[in-house]
Amino acid sequence: MTFQFPYIHILNLKEKEKEQALLELGEIGRKKEAIMEEHRSLEQKRILFLQQVETGKGTASIADIQQRNEYFRYLNQEMSKLEAQIHLIDNEMAVKKLDLLDKQKDEKTWNHLRDKAFEKYVQKQKKIEQDLMDEMAAIRHFNQHLSL
Repeated sequence: MTFQFPYIHILNLKEKEKEQALLELGEIGRKKEAIMEEHRSLEQKRILFLQQVETGKGTASIADIQQRNEYFRYLNQEMSKLEAQIHLIDNEMAVKKLDLLDKQKDEKTWNHLRDKAFEKYVQKQKKIEQDLMDEMAAIRHFNQHLSL
């Protein structure tokens, strides 16, 4: 007779939930990294733009100044949007991390229950084996006394 944990389906479910939480956390991390890369790109564009404005020669027309200001404002707005997205993702990651911790605790609890059940099974099997050995020894002893 082999060991069968009666709640193996629950343990499997908890393992799958934990794996799913890990995948979701990884996906959010990749999403954050992509947004941060986009933010860095915009920051580089802004720095380059400011350098170009500083090195501009002579006077500029009002239309050029307005166009530059509009572009600079656009870059700042886009960066602000990305920063807000990063903030939201950080909050989402914190929630997902807590969820992952809960899933890990659940899985650990069910693994512990399985291990305890296995220990009981092993002890029961040892008891059965010992009882059989005792019975065989008693029969052997009885047979030896009969043959004398």
